[in-house]
Amino acid sequence: MRNKNKLSFFKRILVKYKISVLNEGTLEEVRSVRISVLAFVLLMVLGVVLLAGLFLWLLVGTPLRRFLPENVDDSVKREVVKTDLKVDSLMEIVEINQSYLNAVQSILSGELQVDSTQQVDSTLLQKHTETLMSKTKKEKEYCARFEKEEQYNLISTTMQVDQPVFFRPVVGAVRREFDPEDHHYGVDIATESTAAVSAVYPGVVLSSGYNLREGFYLCIVHKHNYISVYKNCSKLFKNEGDVVRTGEVVALAGNDPVTGNPHLHFELWDGMQAQNPEHFIIFQ
Repeated sequence: MRNKNKLSFFKRILVKYKISVLNEGTLEEVRSVRISVLAFVLLMVLGVVLLAGLFLWLLVGTPLRRFLPENVDDSVKREVVKTDLKVDSLMEIVEINQSYLNAVQSILSGELQVDSTQQVDSTLLQKHTETLMSKTKKEKEYCARFEKEEQYNLISTTMQVDQPVFFRPVVGAVRREFDPEDHHYGVDIATESTAAVSAVYPGVVLSSGYNLREGFYLCIVHKHNYISVYKNCSKLFKNEGDVVRTGEVVALAGNDPVTGNPHLHFELWDGMQAQNPEHFIIFQ
């Protein structure tokens, strides 16, 4: 009985069916094809395999694979960080130009007297565009003394090799915490005026420059896809492409442009994801 059922099943899947295409007006057969159930199933499976192979080829053998999160290389990440910094600077320039146009409009309408406007020295703006400053003799002595005093902490951070252990960028207390919902992707560290700013981990300076809102900034790329950002600096000692070591003094802290209090804005990124620096570094 079972053998009879098996034979009946194979007969059914091997039976050929005729598929015809008819002319709707004349009901004349235009085209027809004969195919069995087994052949139809095999064709469907072959089509699915071919589509899956084409999809895998597009992901692996074409530039589309670069758009996958796990395949984004370091050069793309560095370019994104550079672009973000440039956009931030351009937004500040737009705001300054808009304020200037508003002041001119107020002067023309008589709402504001010319004598009450604050004139900006062009040489001062030119000075702000300098992104790298050489150390003076006193600054060299200060940096060397600071690095020597922090040598014990520096040695303790280099003993861990499996997971990166970050050195504190500056001595001070966290005044404003990490809050990505408020677009604050780092921490503000209250410190002494012109305090030494240290590299938190060995790496290469990705970019350095001046931002009208946040002063001089420095961006360092490290191993394990980490990127550290130092903003509100008053002076830089490193330029793009320089190699830095853990604890090396790379800048001096500056003042908050709003309150005038000395502080450092520090950010730590893991690839394209901003991290809370307090989860990695003990600041006090």
